Amino acid sequence: MQGGYNTGKDVAVDINGPNGPIRIPKIMSFDCKPKTTSQELTPLNGQTDELLIPKGWTGTIEAERVDGTLDDWWAQFESDYYNGINTAGGTITETIGNPDGSVNVYRLANVILKFEDAGKKEGDKTIKQSLSFTARRRYKVS
Repeated sequence: MQGGYNTGKDVAVDINGPNGPIRIPKIMSFDCKPKTTSQELTPLNGQTDELLIPKGWTGTIEAERVDGTLDDWWAQFESDYYNGINTAGGTITETIGNPDGSVNVYRLANVILKFEDAGKKEGDKTIKQSLSFTARRRYKVS
């Protein structure tokens, strides 16, 4: 917190995949957004109403590679897929410390993770990796 505002340092992200926790040592950013569809209805009086329908969540996780966590996780995912093992959805828990000292906890359910980028390898540069995800719902835990 800085000057009464939240910063990224106020957020902790815990990821649980179908085979247990995925402990990414250096998460650099976490982004989640609700997905919606809408329908406009214009009755004969000409006053348009809009119905907003929630359709889950989507987001990204960016990390600096300091070990093989994401590469190993994806290797296991591929192995399970090609061996015919059904893969269940996971969860992501987001904990946010607020400037007033309170804490909010939200849980994304039925999360499907996708390893988007294993990272570009260049001399004298860090390796950035990224995941994207979709989730069926986001619940308030506390």
